[in-house]
Amino acid sequence: MEIVGIQKESTFYRLAYLSMVNGEISIECLEKEEGTPRLKKDVYSVSGIDGQDLLIRHLVTPLKKVRALHKTLPFQLESLIPYSLDDVVVKPIYDIKEKETEAHFFTVPRKTLQQHISSFQKEGIDPEWVSAIPMALFRFAIFACPNESSLVVFHIGVKKIELVFIQEGNILSHITLHIGSKDLNEGDSATVVSKLKREVDRAFCFFAHKEQEGGNRKVLFCGERTKEVENLLKGEEGSLISPIEIEGHRGFNGETVTPYAIPIGLAIDALKNDSSSIQFRQETFISRRSFSSIRRGLIQGGVLAGVLFALTLFCSELYFQKKEKALTGYVEELISHYEREIPFLTGRVEGGSLEKILSDLNRRLRPPKNEEFFYTSPPLVSDLLAFISSHPKLKGMEVKELDYELKSYPSLSKPKNTYRPKVRLSFVSKEAKKAREFHDAVIDDETYIDKDGEIEWKRNEDEYEIAFFLRT
Repeated sequence: MEIVGIQKESTFYRLAYLSMVNGEISIECLEKEEGTPRLKKDVYSVSGIDGQDLLIRHLVTPLKKVRALHKTLPFQLESLIPYSLDDVVVKPIYDIKEKETEAHFFTVPRKTLQQHISSFQKEGIDPEWVSAIPMALFRFAIFACPNESSLVVFHIGVKKIELVFIQEGNILSHITLHIGSKDLNEGDSATVVSKLKREVDRAFCFFAHKEQEGGNRKVLFCGERTKEVENLLKGEEGSLISPIEIEGHRGFNGETVTPYAIPIGLAIDALKNDSSSIQFRQETFISRRSFSSIRRGLIQGGVLAGVLFALTLFCSELYFQKKEKALTGYVEELISHYEREIPFLTGRVEGGSLEKILSDLNRRLRPPKNEEFFYTSPPLVSDLLAFISSHPKLKGMEVKELDYELKSYPSLSKPKNTYRPKVRLSFVSKEAKKAREFHDAVIDDETYIDKDGEIEWKRNEDEYEIAFFLRT
Protein backbone atom coordinates (compact mmCIF):
# COMPACT_ATOMS: atom_id res chain seq x y z
CA MET A 1 0.00 0.00 0.00
CA GLU A 2 1.26 3.47 -0.92
CA ILE A 3 0.40 6.31 1.44
CA VAL A 4 0.82 10.04 0.89
CA GLY A 5 1.33 12.42 3.80
CA ILE A 6 0.00 15.91 3.07
CA GLN A 7 1.27 19.11 4.73
CA LYS A 8 -0.73 22.20 3.89
CA GLU A 9 1.12 25.54 4.06
CA SER A 10 -0.22 28.99 3.17
CA THR A 11 0.41 28.85 -0.59
CA PHE A 12 1.65 25.35 -1.29
CA TYR A 13 1.49 21.69 -0.29
CA ARG A 14 4.26 19.26 0.56
CA LEU A 15 3.59 15.63 -0.33
CA ALA A 16 5.50 12.54 0.74
CA TYR A 17 4.66 9.19 -0.89
CA LEU A 18 5.77 6.25 1.27
CA SER A 19 5.28 2.49 1.13
CA MET A 20 6.29 -0.60 3.07
CA VAL A 21 8.89 -2.74 1.28
CA ASN A 22 9.81 -6.06 2.94
CA GLY A 23 8.76 -4.69 6.31
CA GLU A 24 10.84 -1.52 5.86
CA ILE A 25 9.50 2.01 5.27
CA SER A 26 10.51 3.37 1.88
CA ILE A 27 10.22 6.95 0.59
CA GLU A 28 8.99 6.73 -3.00
CA CYS A 29 8.51 10.39 -3.92
CA LEU A 30 8.69 13.89 -2.38
CA GLU A 31 6.77 16.71 -4.05
CA LYS A 32 6.07 20.38 -3.50
CA GLU A 33 3.03 21.69 -5.35
CA GLU A 34 1.57 25.16 -5.65
CA GLY A 35 -2.21 25.17 -5.25
CA THR A 36 -4.31 22.01 -4.97
CA PRO A 37 -2.18 18.90 -5.51
CA ARG A 38 -3.12 16.10 -7.86
CA LEU A 39 -2.77 12.93 -5.90
CA LYS A 40 -1.91 9.61 -7.46
CA LYS A 41 -4.87 7.36 -8.19
CA ASP A 42 -5.97 5.00 -5.38
CA VAL A 43 -3.37 6.43 -2.99
CA TYR A 44 -4.24 6.56 0.74
CA SER A 45 -3.94 10.15 2.00
CA VAL A 46 -3.04 11.38 5.51
CA SER A 47 -3.24 14.88 6.99
CA GLY A 48 -2.47 16.16 10.50
CA ILE A 49 -4.03 18.41 13.15
CA ASP A 50 -1.77 21.36 14.05
CA GLY A 51 -0.09 21.27 17.44
CA GLN A 52 -1.83 24.49 18.53
CA ASP A 53 -5.22 22.76 18.12
CA LEU A 54 -4.17 19.67 20.04
CA LEU A 55 -3.99 18.83 23.74
CA ILE A 56 -1.69 16.09 25.00
CA ARG A 57 -2.24 14.92 28.56
CA HIS A 58 -0.40 12.29 30.60
CA LEU A 59 -1.60 10.04 33.40
CA VAL A 60 0.11 7.32 35.45
CA THR A 61 -1.97 4.45 36.86
CA PRO A 62 -1.29 1.06 38.47
CA LEU A 63 -3.86 -0.53 36.11
CA LYS A 64 -2.43 -2.76 33.39
CA LYS A 65 -5.44 -4.21 31.56
CA VAL A 66 -6.47 -2.16 28.51
CA ARG A 67 -10.16 -2.82 29.15
CA ALA A 68 -9.92 -1.40 32.67
CA LEU A 69 -7.89 1.56 31.39
CA HIS A 70 -10.58 2.41 28.83
CA LYS A 71 -13.24 2.37 31.54
CA THR A 72 -11.54 4.42 34.27
CA LEU A 73 -9.05 6.87 32.75
CA PRO A 74 -11.51 8.99 30.71
CA PHE A 75 -13.12 10.14 33.96
CA GLN A 76 -9.71 11.30 35.20
CA LEU A 77 -8.92 12.93 31.85
CA GLU A 78 -11.99 15.16 31.91
CA SER A 79 -10.59 17.12 34.86
CA LEU A 80 -7.38 17.82 32.89
CA ILE A 81 -8.93 19.31 29.73
CA PRO A 82 -11.08 22.43 29.28
CA TYR A 83 -13.76 20.50 27.39
CA SER A 84 -16.44 17.94 28.00
CA LEU A 85 -15.53 14.48 26.73
CA ASP A 86 -18.58 14.68 24.45
CA ASP A 87 -16.99 17.66 22.68
CA VAL A 88 -13.63 16.08 21.87
CA VAL A 89 -12.17 13.13 19.99
CA VAL A 90 -9.64 11.27 22.13
CA LYS A 91 -6.90 8.88 21.08
CA PRO A 92 -5.30 7.11 24.10
CA ILE A 93 -1.85 5.54 23.91
CA TYR A 94 -0.90 3.17 26.72
CA ASP A 95 2.69 2.39 27.68
CA ILE A 96 2.26 -0.64 29.97
CA LYS A 97 5.30 -1.19 32.19
CA GLU A 98 6.13 -3.69 34.91
CA LYS A 99 4.58 -1.82 37.84
CA GLU A 100 2.43 0.87 36.21
CA THR A 101 0.95 2.19 32.99
CA GLU A 102 1.74 5.56 31.45
CA ALA A 103 -1.27 6.82 29.49
CA HIS A 104 -0.88 9.54 26.85
CA PHE A 105 -4.08 11.16 25.58
CA PHE A 106 -4.22 13.10 22.30
CA THR A 107 -7.40 15.18 22.24
CA VAL A 108 -8.85 17.49 19.59
CA PRO A 109 -12.19 19.37 19.74
CA ARG A 110 -14.79 17.96 17.37
CA LYS A 111 -15.36 21.39 15.82
CA THR A 112 -11.66 21.76 15.09
CA LEU A 113 -11.51 18.31 13.52
CA GLN A 114 -14.54 19.07 11.36
CA GLN A 115 -13.01 22.37 10.22
CA HIS A 116 -9.74 20.62 9.38
CA ILE A 117 -11.52 18.00 7.26
CA SER A 118 -13.72 20.61 5.56
CA SER A 119 -10.72 22.75 4.62
CA PHE A 120 -9.22 19.82 2.70
CA GLN A 121 -12.53 18.79 1.17
CA LYS A 122 -12.94 22.30 -0.27
CA GLU A 123 -9.69 21.67 -2.15
CA GLY A 124 -11.05 18.36 -3.49
CA ILE A 125 -9.09 16.21 -1.03
CA ASP A 126 -10.77 13.93 1.48
CA PRO A 127 -7.98 12.47 3.66
CA GLU A 128 -8.81 8.95 4.81
CA TRP A 129 -6.56 9.39 7.86
CA VAL A 130 -6.18 12.40 10.14
CA SER A 131 -3.24 12.21 12.52
CA ALA A 132 -1.47 14.97 14.53
CA ILE A 133 1.54 17.13 13.62
CA PRO A 134 3.39 16.43 16.93
CA MET A 135 2.98 12.68 16.34
CA ALA A 136 4.19 13.11 12.74
CA LEU A 137 7.34 14.91 13.97
CA PHE A 138 7.82 12.19 16.58
CA ARG A 139 7.54 9.50 13.89
CA PHE A 140 10.00 11.40 11.66
CA ALA A 141 12.50 11.70 14.51
CA ILE A 142 12.37 7.94 15.17
CA PHE A 143 12.73 7.31 11.42
CA ALA A 144 15.61 9.76 10.89
CA CYS A 145 17.40 9.30 14.26
CA PRO A 146 16.64 5.74 15.42
CA ASN A 147 19.46 5.83 17.99
CA GLU A 148 18.20 8.96 19.79
CA SER A 149 15.53 8.38 22.46
CA SER A 150 15.53 11.88 23.97
CA LEU A 151 15.63 15.01 21.77
CA VAL A 152 13.75 18.09 20.65
CA VAL A 153 12.26 18.22 17.16
CA PHE A 154 12.44 21.82 15.91
CA HIS A 155 10.25 22.25 12.82
CA ILE A 156 10.24 25.63 11.06
CA GLY A 157 7.11 26.27 9.02
CA VAL A 158 6.09 29.25 6.92
CA LYS A 159 4.02 30.88 9.69
CA LYS A 160 4.85 28.91 12.83
CA ILE A 161 7.41 26.75 14.53
CA GLU A 162 6.49 23.40 16.10
CA LEU A 163 8.67 22.08 18.92
CA VAL A 164 8.16 18.53 20.15
CA PHE A 165 10.01 17.36 23.25
CA ILE A 166 10.70 13.61 23.19
CA GLN A 167 11.93 11.86 26.32
CA GLU A 168 12.73 8.15 26.54
CA GLY A 169 10.81 7.38 23.36
CA ASN A 170 7.61 9.26 24.34
CA ILE A 171 6.21 12.70 23.55
CA LEU A 172 6.51 14.63 26.80
CA SER A 173 5.23 17.99 25.52
CA HIS A 174 4.90 20.23 22.46
CA ILE A 175 4.80 23.99 21.84
CA THR A 176 3.72 26.09 18.85
CA LEU A 177 5.59 29.39 18.29
CA HIS A 178 3.81 31.89 16.07
CA ILE A 179 6.84 32.86 14.08
CA GLY A 180 8.12 31.23 10.92
CA SER A 181 10.25 31.51 7.80
CA LYS A 182 7.92 34.15 6.37
CA ASP A 183 8.77 36.45 9.30
CA LEU A 184 12.48 35.91 8.69
CA ASN A 185 12.01 36.88 5.04
CA GLU A 186 9.73 39.90 5.42
CA GLY A 187 10.31 41.35 8.90
CA ASP A 188 13.05 43.50 10.34
CA SER A 189 15.88 41.03 10.74
CA ALA A 190 17.17 42.22 14.13
CA THR A 191 13.66 42.38 15.64
CA VAL A 192 12.63 39.00 14.21
CA VAL A 193 15.82 37.29 15.33
CA SER A 194 15.45 38.75 18.82
CA LYS A 195 11.85 37.58 19.00
CA LEU A 196 12.81 34.13 17.72
CA LYS A 197 15.55 33.70 20.32
CA ARG A 198 13.28 34.94 23.09
CA GLU A 199 10.45 32.55 22.13
CA VAL A 200 12.84 29.62 21.80
CA ASP A 201 14.42 30.38 25.21
CA ARG A 202 10.96 30.46 26.74
CA ALA A 203 10.07 27.12 25.12
CA PHE A 204 13.25 25.44 26.32
CA CYS A 205 12.70 26.77 29.84
CA PHE A 206 9.23 25.24 29.73
CA PHE A 207 10.71 21.91 28.63
CA ALA A 208 13.35 22.07 31.38
CA HIS A 209 10.59 22.61 33.95
CA LYS A 210 8.69 19.61 32.58
CA GLU A 211 11.63 17.25 32.81
CA GLN A 212 13.02 18.70 36.06
CA GLU A 213 16.50 18.98 34.60
CA GLY A 214 18.50 21.02 32.14
CA GLY A 215 21.78 20.63 30.29
CA ASN A 216 22.81 20.26 26.69
CA ARG A 217 19.96 19.35 24.34
CA LYS A 218 20.04 17.35 21.15
CA VAL A 219 17.89 19.13 18.57
CA LEU A 220 16.67 17.86 15.21
CA PHE A 221 16.07 20.86 12.92
CA CYS A 222 13.66 20.31 10.03
CA GLY A 223 11.34 22.31 7.79
CA GLU A 224 12.19 25.65 6.12
CA ARG A 225 15.56 27.44 6.37
CA THR A 226 16.88 24.96 8.94
CA LYS A 227 20.57 25.83 8.62
CA GLU A 228 19.92 29.54 9.02
CA VAL A 229 17.83 29.10 12.18
CA GLU A 230 20.25 26.50 13.51
CA ASN A 231 23.20 28.90 13.12
CA LEU A 232 21.26 31.76 14.75
CA LEU A 233 20.49 29.68 17.85
CA LYS A 234 23.91 28.04 18.04
CA GLY A 235 25.57 31.43 17.88
CA GLU A 236 23.67 32.62 20.94
CA GLU A 237 25.93 33.01 23.96
CA GLY A 238 25.49 30.17 26.44
CA SER A 239 23.55 28.10 23.92
CA LEU A 240 23.09 24.46 25.00
CA ILE A 241 21.77 23.29 21.62
CA SER A 242 23.47 20.33 19.95
CA PRO A 243 22.10 19.86 16.39
CA ILE A 244 21.59 16.33 15.04
CA GLU A 245 22.77 15.62 11.51
CA ILE A 246 20.70 13.08 9.59
CA GLU A 247 21.62 10.93 6.64
CA GLY A 248 19.67 10.51 3.43
CA HIS A 249 17.33 7.70 2.48
CA ARG A 250 17.14 5.76 -0.81
CA GLY A 251 18.64 8.52 -2.93
CA PHE A 252 17.19 11.41 -0.89
CA ASN A 253 19.90 13.25 1.06
CA GLY A 254 19.35 14.82 4.48
CA GLU A 255 18.96 18.32 3.04
CA THR A 256 16.17 17.06 0.75
CA VAL A 257 14.37 15.06 3.43
CA THR A 258 14.22 17.59 6.32
CA PRO A 259 11.74 20.02 4.66
CA TYR A 260 9.32 17.06 4.30
CA ALA A 261 9.50 15.97 7.95
CA ILE A 262 5.76 16.48 8.59
CA PRO A 263 4.34 14.69 5.50
CA ILE A 264 6.87 11.87 5.94
CA GLY A 265 5.89 11.48 9.60
CA LEU A 266 2.16 11.54 8.76
CA ALA A 267 2.61 8.78 6.18
CA ILE A 268 4.70 6.72 8.62
CA ASP A 269 2.03 7.01 11.31
CA ALA A 270 -0.58 5.57 8.95
CA LEU A 271 1.79 2.95 7.54
CA LYS A 272 2.69 1.70 11.01
CA ASN A 273 -0.96 1.57 12.09
CA ASP A 274 0.04 0.30 15.53
CA SER A 275 -1.14 1.06 19.07
CA SER A 276 0.69 4.41 18.98
CA SER A 277 -0.82 5.58 15.68
CA ILE A 278 -3.36 8.41 15.81
CA GLN A 279 -6.48 8.20 13.67
CA PHE A 280 -9.06 10.89 14.48
CA ARG A 281 -11.37 9.97 11.59
CA GLN A 282 -13.54 7.53 13.48
CA GLU A 283 -17.30 7.09 13.98
CA THR A 284 -19.10 10.13 12.50
CA PHE A 285 -15.87 11.49 11.00
CA ILE A 286 -15.05 8.45 8.88
CA SER A 287 -14.19 9.31 5.27
CA ARG A 288 -16.47 8.48 2.35
CA ARG A 289 -13.85 6.25 0.81
CA SER A 290 -13.28 4.36 4.05
CA PHE A 291 -17.05 4.04 4.56
CA SER A 292 -17.44 2.65 1.03
CA SER A 293 -14.56 0.27 1.64
CA ILE A 294 -16.13 -0.95 4.91
CA ARG A 295 -19.54 -1.34 3.27
CA ARG A 296 -18.00 -3.20 0.35
CA GLY A 297 -16.13 -5.41 2.79
CA LEU A 298 -19.33 -6.13 4.71
CA ILE A 299 -21.18 -7.02 1.50
CA GLN A 300 -18.34 -9.23 0.33
CA GLY A 301 -18.13 -10.76 3.80
CA GLY A 302 -21.88 -11.42 3.77
CA VAL A 303 -21.70 -13.05 0.34
CA LEU A 304 -18.71 -15.13 1.40
CA ALA A 305 -20.47 -16.12 4.62
CA GLY A 306 -23.53 -17.18 2.61
CA VAL A 307 -21.41 -19.26 0.24
CA LEU A 308 -19.56 -20.85 3.16
CA PHE A 309 -22.87 -21.59 4.89
CA ALA A 310 -24.29 -23.23 1.75
CA LEU A 311 -21.08 -25.19 1.25
CA THR A 312 -21.08 -26.26 4.91
CA LEU A 313 -24.72 -27.31 4.65
CA PHE A 314 -24.01 -29.32 1.50
CA CYS A 315 -20.96 -31.04 3.01
CA SER A 316 -22.89 -31.75 6.23
CA GLU A 317 -25.67 -33.31 4.20
CA LEU A 318 -23.18 -35.55 2.38
CA TYR A 319 -21.48 -36.44 5.67
CA PHE A 320 -24.70 -37.38 7.46
CA GLN A 321 -25.97 -39.30 4.45
CA LYS A 322 -22.76 -41.35 4.54
CA LYS A 323 -23.10 -41.89 8.28
CA GLU A 324 -26.79 -42.85 7.93
CA LYS A 325 -25.94 -45.32 5.19
CA ALA A 326 -23.25 -46.92 7.37
CA LEU A 327 -25.60 -47.05 10.38
CA THR A 328 -28.36 -48.56 8.25
CA GLY A 329 -25.93 -51.29 7.24
CA TYR A 330 -25.09 -51.99 10.89
CA VAL A 331 -28.80 -52.25 11.79
CA GLU A 332 -29.47 -54.66 8.93
CA GLU A 333 -26.51 -56.81 10.04
CA LEU A 334 -27.85 -56.80 13.62
CA ILE A 335 -31.30 -57.87 12.42
CA SER A 336 -29.81 -60.63 10.31
CA HIS A 337 -27.76 -61.86 13.28
CA TYR A 338 -30.69 -62.10 15.72
CA GLU A 339 -33.58 -63.08 13.43
CA ARG A 340 -33.28 -66.77 14.40
CA GLU A 341 -33.52 -66.01 18.11
CA ILE A 342 -36.18 -63.32 17.76
CA PRO A 343 -38.96 -64.49 15.43
CA PHE A 344 -40.35 -60.98 15.04
CA LEU A 345 -37.19 -59.99 13.12
CA THR A 346 -37.66 -62.66 10.42
CA GLY A 347 -38.04 -61.17 6.96
CA ARG A 348 -36.62 -58.09 5.29
CA VAL A 349 -37.21 -54.80 7.08
CA GLU A 350 -39.26 -52.16 5.31
CA GLY A 351 -38.11 -48.66 4.30
CA GLY A 352 -34.91 -47.40 2.70
CA SER A 353 -34.05 -44.71 5.25
CA LEU A 354 -32.80 -45.26 8.79
CA GLU A 355 -35.90 -43.59 10.25
CA LYS A 356 -38.26 -45.93 8.39
CA ILE A 357 -36.19 -49.01 9.29
CA LEU A 358 -36.24 -48.11 13.01
CA SER A 359 -39.97 -47.42 12.81
CA ASP A 360 -40.51 -50.88 11.28
CA LEU A 361 -38.38 -52.49 14.00
CA ASN A 362 -40.33 -50.67 16.68
CA ARG A 363 -43.57 -51.99 15.22
CA ARG A 364 -42.25 -55.58 15.04
CA LEU A 365 -40.83 -55.63 18.56
CA ARG A 366 -44.04 -54.27 20.09
CA PRO A 367 -46.63 -57.05 19.60
CA PRO A 368 -50.31 -56.13 19.72
CA LYS A 369 -52.29 -56.71 22.91
CA ASN A 370 -53.61 -60.19 23.64
CA GLU A 371 -50.82 -61.77 21.59
CA GLU A 372 -47.86 -63.77 22.80
CA PHE A 373 -45.04 -61.72 24.23
CA PHE A 374 -41.44 -62.51 23.41
CA TYR A 375 -38.77 -62.68 26.11
CA THR A 376 -35.16 -63.63 26.13
CA SER A 377 -34.40 -66.88 27.97
CA PRO A 378 -32.89 -66.62 31.47
CA PRO A 379 -29.38 -68.03 32.08
CA LEU A 380 -29.37 -71.82 32.37
CA VAL A 381 -28.46 -73.58 35.62
CA SER A 382 -25.66 -75.32 33.74
CA ASP A 383 -24.26 -71.91 32.79
CA LEU A 384 -24.43 -70.85 36.44
CA LEU A 385 -22.59 -74.01 37.58
CA ALA A 386 -19.90 -73.40 34.97
CA PHE A 387 -19.56 -69.79 36.15
CA ILE A 388 -19.20 -70.81 39.83
CA SER A 389 -16.89 -73.76 39.26
CA SER A 390 -14.51 -71.81 37.08
CA HIS A 391 -14.47 -68.56 39.04
CA PRO A 392 -10.83 -67.79 39.99
CA LYS A 393 -11.76 -66.07 43.26
CA LEU A 394 -13.50 -69.24 44.60
CA LYS A 395 -10.42 -71.39 44.09
CA GLY A 396 -9.44 -73.14 47.35
CA MET A 397 -12.83 -72.44 49.01
CA GLU A 398 -15.59 -74.96 49.74
CA VAL A 399 -19.02 -74.30 48.20
CA LYS A 400 -21.64 -75.65 50.59
CA GLU A 401 -24.91 -74.64 48.94
CA LEU A 402 -26.07 -73.10 45.62
CA ASP A 403 -29.66 -71.98 45.20
CA TYR A 404 -31.11 -70.77 41.84
CA GLU A 405 -34.57 -69.15 41.97
CA LEU A 406 -36.70 -67.14 39.52
CA LYS A 407 -37.97 -64.19 41.55
CA SER A 408 -40.01 -62.93 38.64
CA TYR A 409 -41.25 -64.52 35.38
CA PRO A 410 -44.12 -64.00 32.88
CA SER A 411 -47.37 -65.84 33.56
CA LEU A 412 -50.98 -65.81 32.40
CA SER A 413 -51.93 -63.51 35.25
CA LYS A 414 -48.85 -61.32 34.79
CA PRO A 415 -47.80 -61.55 31.13
CA LYS A 416 -45.61 -58.45 31.26
CA ASN A 417 -43.33 -59.77 34.02
CA THR A 418 -39.73 -60.37 33.06
CA TYR A 419 -37.32 -63.12 34.07
CA ARG A 420 -35.30 -62.24 37.18
CA PRO A 421 -33.10 -65.17 38.31
CA LYS A 422 -31.59 -64.88 41.78
CA VAL A 423 -28.66 -66.93 43.07
CA ARG A 424 -27.82 -67.65 46.71
CA LEU A 425 -24.37 -69.10 47.33
CA SER A 426 -22.90 -70.38 50.62
CA PHE A 427 -19.18 -71.15 50.94
CA VAL A 428 -16.48 -71.61 53.56
CA SER A 429 -13.21 -69.67 53.57
CA LYS A 430 -10.45 -69.74 56.18
CA GLU A 431 -9.17 -66.38 54.88
CA ALA A 432 -11.50 -63.38 55.14
CA LYS A 433 -9.43 -61.59 52.50
CA LYS A 434 -10.21 -64.21 49.84
CA ALA A 435 -13.91 -64.13 50.71
CA ARG A 436 -13.90 -60.33 50.33
CA GLU A 437 -12.12 -60.61 46.98
CA PHE A 438 -14.90 -62.88 45.69
CA HIS A 439 -17.51 -60.41 46.98
CA ASP A 440 -15.74 -57.53 45.14
CA ALA A 441 -15.46 -59.60 41.97
CA VAL A 442 -19.25 -60.16 42.00
CA ILE A 443 -19.87 -56.43 42.43
CA ASP A 444 -17.50 -55.53 39.57
CA ASP A 445 -18.74 -58.18 37.13
CA GLU A 446 -20.41 -56.57 34.08
CA THR A 447 -21.08 -59.62 31.92
CA TYR A 448 -22.94 -62.11 34.13
CA ILE A 449 -24.15 -60.29 37.25
CA ASP A 450 -27.04 -57.77 37.21
CA LYS A 451 -25.34 -54.73 38.77
CA ASP A 452 -28.69 -52.94 39.16
CA GLY A 453 -30.00 -55.73 41.42
CA GLU A 454 -29.46 -55.92 45.16
CA ILE A 455 -26.40 -57.87 46.39
CA GLU A 456 -26.71 -59.46 49.84
CA TRP A 457 -23.71 -60.46 51.99
CA LYS A 458 -23.65 -62.36 55.30
CA ARG A 459 -20.87 -63.84 57.42
CA ASN A 460 -20.86 -66.32 60.30
CA GLU A 461 -17.27 -66.98 61.37
CA ASP A 462 -15.70 -68.85 58.38
CA GLU A 463 -19.02 -69.35 56.60
CA TYR A 464 -20.19 -66.76 54.07
CA GLU A 465 -23.37 -66.28 52.10
CA ILE A 466 -23.85 -64.03 49.08
CA ALA A 467 -27.02 -63.47 47.02
CA PHE A 468 -27.22 -61.68 43.66
CA PHE A 469 -29.32 -61.41 40.49
CA LEU A 470 -28.17 -62.63 37.06
CA ARG A 471 -28.36 -60.62 33.86
CA THR A 472 -31.02 -61.72 31.35
